[in-house]
Amino acid sequence: MFGNRGAVEKNRNIATLCRMCDHGCGIEVAVSDNRPTSLKGSKKHPYNRGWLCAKGRAALDLYFSPERLTDPLIRSNGELISTDWSHALDIASKKLLAIREQYGPQSLAIYNGEGTGHQEIKYYMKRFANVYGTPNLMSVGSLCNASRTMGEVLTFGGLTKPDIFNARCLIIWGGNPLISHEPFIPGEISRFKKRGGKLIVVDPRKTETASRADMHLPIHPGTDDILILNILHVICREQRWDKAFTGRWVKGFSRFLGLVTEDRFSPEMGAASTGISPAEVRRTVQAYVEAKPAGILTGNGLEHHANGVNTIRLLAILKAISGNLDVRGGDLFTPKPKIEDITTPLPEPSIPPIGAKRFPLFCQSRKEGHALCLPGAILEEKPYSIKAMIISGGNPSLEWPDSRKTKEALRKLEFLLVIDVVRSPDSHYADVVLPACTFLERDEHRVNAYLNLTYITLRRQVTEPIHGLPDQMIWVKLARRMGWSNYFPWQSCAEGIDSLLSPLGMTCGDIASMGGAYRYGGRSFKKYEKDGFNTPSGKVEIYPVPLKDMGVDPSPICEGPARFHQPKGKFPLILTTGSNLLSYTHWQYRYIPRLRK
Repeated sequence: MFGNRGAVEKNRNIATLCRMCDHGCGIEVAVSDNRPTSLKGSKKHPYNRGWLCAKGRAALDLYFSPERLTDPLIRSNGELISTDWSHALDIASKKLLAIREQYGPQSLAIYNGEGTGHQEIKYYMKRFANVYGTPNLMSVGSLCNASRTMGEVLTFGGLTKPDIFNARCLIIWGGNPLISHEPFIPGEISRFKKRGGKLIVVDPRKTETASRADMHLPIHPGTDDILILNILHVICREQRWDKAFTGRWVKGFSRFLGLVTEDRFSPEMGAASTGISPAEVRRTVQAYVEAKPAGILTGNGLEHHANGVNTIRLLAILKAISGNLDVRGGDLFTPKPKIEDITTPLPEPSIPPIGAKRFPLFCQSRKEGHALCLPGAILEEKPYSIKAMIISGGNPSLEWPDSRKTKEALRKLEFLLVIDVVRSPDSHYADVVLPACTFLERDEHRVNAYLNLTYITLRRQVTEPIHGLPDQMIWVKLARRMGWSNYFPWQSCAEGIDSLLSPLGMTCGDIASMGGAYRYGGRSFKKYEKDGFNTPSGKVEIYPVPLKDMGVDPSPICEGPARFHQPKGKFPLILTTGSNLLSYTHWQYRYIPRLRK
């Protein structure tokens, strides 16, 4: 526990954060005799202001779920049987050390899923991977929003979010935030509309958000980059870009201008592919340019595509040359607090991770392997053998494409360790299963970006674990059992968080005394005027230097990019992903009856 609270309070209301999804809404939990009895959204929390979705309201169903793992499991005679923690950790540690000795440290892959806390647990997993010596730490980022991160960082060195508070025009591209995004977004969109803001939604479906839009562009799936190029073509042909900003701060624009104004990128040429008429494209340009300042909010629908990185880069270029980058009402850079990376004293493995050859940008920028390359590497033993795997809060056999291949790869492993709250489908292939507790039973930190405001928040432990252990402590105990106590000195989750917060000169107790949320930095605009952009040139880079250094074509325009097969004959439909139900977080929580009703 953080601060000086001592043992968990047995009877009181405790303010903490939800973890039924990634966003971290504020909640208040009533506790009686060290058991939670009810919960509600916290009206004091700036993120959700008292609102709580169906998943959050079902958090106690997870806490008391009969599906929870109660004891460690080990495989014996083909069956998983219960055992104690000491025995399970002994088996896991000895097997992992033996595999490292026989095959080398690179033979271990570690997958960090979203189920038990992707952001909160990654520091411990990364440290474990570095001590072990494997480069093959992998994460859900391999199939989530990594394309957005890479695309924006390559172009202007950071991530942006729209300043909905002050925007006059808002484009929501590939997302449905009224049911599947940060909890404050629906209210802000309502206020935006009441102020007379222009809302444009780009989505193949007539989503709940699209139904409230002034303009809905029902784009054909997988053609987002073409539509962005059509918009850029009109802006550049009509010379409607922000000449002052672009001339001073955008590198490579002259070269790009000569390319994007070619007739092949006109709305007339793109209409057959995108399904968006030239008139609709020009109305979009008119609204976006004339209503300045304007912001763009993207979703997974834009990012989950073979050409996702370059699509995001094109959208980043649009944000920049339109003069909406880091201005009031535009797309703002969010302050990023310096959290201590507890892996920094440890050397990075010198062996390239799985996926480095196929996805060099991903692996180099994120310093991790690409998870979707792992099944092939296990089965083909190329570029080297993977003999063991640890899955923490993930479920590759359901999450990853080609489930049959993934299951075959899991069966081939010499050793599989699964860490989870419930007995996931992947545990059927496991040699050892370690039960993690729920978020109500552990302390952890969380960095929340509320639009353009950053908060460092604390998820307070509500009760002692009734089953399992905090994920952080599972990694600590496993590492110590392997002889690495000096690398994992923390006796509690709070001590680990204090290490992470040390660059800020703060502790868990400090943030607890602030009500559990510390606002980092303030809202500011045109930060680039002081220090430039966080790129090699200090400018927005249309042709990024890092791509050139990797030998990768730096152009944001893919010649012959990946496309869907055209629907015809026996296959008249296109299957898309990214549509979410408010009651679930992707595959999670379908075992909770309340959410299935």
